[in-house]
Amino acid sequence: MIMDHLKEALMRLENKGRLRSLSSAQGVDFTSNDYLGFATHPELVKAGELFFSQGGAVGSAASRLLHGYMDEHFQLEAYAADYFEAPASLFFSTGFQANMALMSALAQRGDAIIFDSLIHASSRDGIQASLAKHYRAAHNDLNAYEEALKKAREAVKGQLWVAVEAVYSMDGDDAPLDELYTLCQHYGATLIIDEAHGVGVCGATGKGVSEALVKTHGYDGIICVHTCGKALGAAGGLVCASKSVIEYLVNTARGFIYTTAPMPIQAHMVRCALELLQTPQGQRQRQKLFSNCAALKTHLGGLGSHIVPVVIGEDQCAVNISDFMRDRGYDVRAIRPPTVPHGSARLRVSLNADLSVEEINGFCDALSEARSVIEGKAA
Repeated sequence: MIMDHLKEALMRLENKGRLRSLSSAQGVDFTSNDYLGFATHPELVKAGELFFSQGGAVGSAASRLLHGYMDEHFQLEAYAADYFEAPASLFFSTGFQANMALMSALAQRGDAIIFDSLIHASSRDGIQASLAKHYRAAHNDLNAYEEALKKAREAVKGQLWVAVEAVYSMDGDDAPLDELYTLCQHYGATLIIDEAHGVGVCGATGKGVSEALVKTHGYDGIICVHTCGKALGAAGGLVCASKSVIEYLVNTARGFIYTTAPMPIQAHMVRCALELLQTPQGQRQRQKLFSNCAALKTHLGGLGSHIVPVVIGEDQCAVNISDFMRDRGYDVRAIRPPTVPHGSARLRVSLNADLSVEEINGFCDALSEARSVIEGKAA
């Protein structure tokens, strides 16, 4: 009986054009988050080979509070704290786990969380799992944030938290961090910044959109989550914050306590990626990415971000255009509800430093043809 129920649910998704299936990466990459090409960078491949040739361990075999706390974790967290100019940092196996653990552990009964309407599912799930009241603010709308902060301050006597993404993963726009920080200071709130799509790319040296804000204010009322599976080309999530916040997470965050520690090679590779980012090679990759962003902007317009949404609207139409592009040799995926709001199904075009101008031009020509053919049929 339950299987019939699941089959019916899957059929409803298929009828709406929202049934997902797994497909391997094929074609020129316009869809991954490997913004700097670090996932296959020769220097990082060599670093991984050297790690194992020198006897590096594959697994941690226990939680961090038991036998699983390895030298590689300690070295990464110390390095990351220094690099991001934070009092302390804590490493999680994934960015999703870091956000979920952070939100669910910090916010208590009697607290309130204000969050952006387009915030990532990992933060949403953590907020739902917390005991705090929560208020949704319209995307990047400072008036909406202030109104939510006023309501929250009247409703609760505890701590206020404001959760945002530095760069929004489906739209490519930045959060107004300076203005949000000013609001937070006025209302006594702590600003939590998810730098998943900012770290490695944004900021003066690649520390993220929050780089200047942290340079000015330190971590006074600021917590940053730097995920490591996108521009850094590895995996994991680093929470950078005050020593008190990090110690509190070690003692209370279920996503930290009740799970096997990240693989030592994972922590090692994140540290190597942060080191590479600071070299002339790493900075050249950033500049190549920026050049590619400018090249794509001449075709598609937009913000000049490394994430460019091409909004189609109808779910199945977006899927059909994605399929057309795959047949032309380009890998760009359709993003549909509930990942994005209803009626805004899109292709999420994601740029990386290793793309050539010729590949970008060819992609845009194929996309123009695809939209003409597919959307013409839909009309």
